[in-house]
Amino acid sequence: MKKIISLLFLVALSSCDQNHSNEKFEKKTVENKYSLSVPESLGVTTELNDQASLQLQNQFDEFYVIVIDELKSDFVNAIENNLLNTTPDLDGYYNATLNNFKKSGLKDFKLYDVKKKKINSSSAIVFSVSGISDGFNVFYRFAIVQGKNRYYQIMSWTEASKEKQYTERMNRILDSFNVEEAGYSKSKNRLAKDRTKK
Repeated sequence: MKKIISLLFLVALSSCDQNHSNEKFEKKTVENKYSLSVPESLGVTTELNDQASLQLQNQFDEFYVIVIDELKSDFVNAIENNLLNTTPDLDGYYNATLNNFKKSGLKDFKLYDVKKKKINSSSAIVFSVSGISDGFNVFYRFAIVQGKNRYYQIMSWTEASKEKQYTERMNRILDSFNVEEAGYSKSKNRLAKDRTKK
């Protein structure tokens, strides 16, 4: 009898919807800085990155998300003090982030699918990275987003073997990111105001 129950359990697990197309998402808002939508199956943690303002994980799915936000003024100061050799703009922040990523010890570092775009009217650079971390093949989907006073790094990752399975899910998270800084006016809103003046 125990064998039959075990077999039924395995069949039930294997028949679960693995593409996550129908999963429920929930909105997470952090300190009047930003919000994003994430799968309800992700739980809050504090073990992924000390610098992150939001850390989420589902260890069963081997799926992780963090958001790091940094004041633009700190970034500019680092450039002015010759701590970073880059430009004080979104492209420069992207380059600095990429350089830090390369220095993190990721082996067989591969960068691909780089795209400049708008995410909810905010300028962003989205890209993918794969490599080997601590002996595991890992896939990362990343966005760098420019706010009024801050830059944001949104990173999701999983096993490299699950890249195709989770890319759409990761993109949905990245595309939901919304800057909510006080006084932040998005270009779309400014255009709408300009049209009403004419």
